[in-house]
Amino acid sequence: MKLSVLQFNPIHKNVQKNYELIENYLLSLKDSIVVLPELATTGYLFESREEIIDLAEEVPNGHFTKLLENIAKKNNLVIVSGVAERDGEKVFNSSLLVSKSGFIGKYRKINLFYKEKNVFEEGEKLEVFDVNFMDQSLRIGVMICFDWFFPEISRKLKLMGAQIIAHPSNLVLPYCPKAMPIRALENKLYTITANRIGMEKNQNETLKFIGQSVICSPKAEYLLKLNENDEGIFSIETDIIINENITKYNNLSQDLKKLYEKEQLRSNFKR
Repeated sequence: MKLSVLQFNPIHKNVQKNYELIENYLLSLKDSIVVLPELATTGYLFESREEIIDLAEEVPNGHFTKLLENIAKKNNLVIVSGVAERDGEKVFNSSLLVSKSGFIGKYRKINLFYKEKNVFEEGEKLEVFDVNFMDQSLRIGVMICFDWFFPEISRKLKLMGAQIIAHPSNLVLPYCPKAMPIRALENKLYTITANRIGMEKNQNETLKFIGQSVICSPKAEYLLKLNENDEGIFSIETDIIINENITKYNNLSQDLKKLYEKEQLRSNFKR
């Protein structure tokens, strides 16, 4: 199975140009699960909701969702992309998921980073989506950028049945690419982190994005690791095989079940 990332430099506040860039990149790819960066159509550096609300769009009724649906149908893709989602007068830092069969679902970022707290509403629940791709039934969980910092997010997605975590990102700190093999290992799943490149600045600050998109295996392997300047679509081929045995005496799901049962007993005892 082909897993891919799009690592590129979205143009700040130029939604139409970003539509064109994304469409051109994705039309070069066929038969793949592909993850795009966070806020792929708008860029990242905003100070307030008012600054972004007119650039945000409804999901799934907006232009971007329809564009990705058409590309996915034409080229047999499963696409996960970050997008600024407008819901009335609220804006969410969201990711949407489409396949050749159409819109599948969306996730709204829970753990907002830095000045995102001045711009976006917090999401309230995690999402894992059922996807049929290349005659294989898969469960894809979604998190966005700073969600990676909280191991509970990946663990909860695992407990919800995720085999792959799609991870649109706009990373500026250097730690995430080092952590993602561990997230993949400790949850026995695949992770696909799509980061952006380039810089954005306003009157107050400049942000430099680190690139370094990674695809990681349940064995803590880097199946793909880009540098900070790579730009374009990058892919690997792998079999999506989840083996939860750690030793012949240890199985991740079984051991987690026992762990949580013990924790519940301890919590009840403390009360």
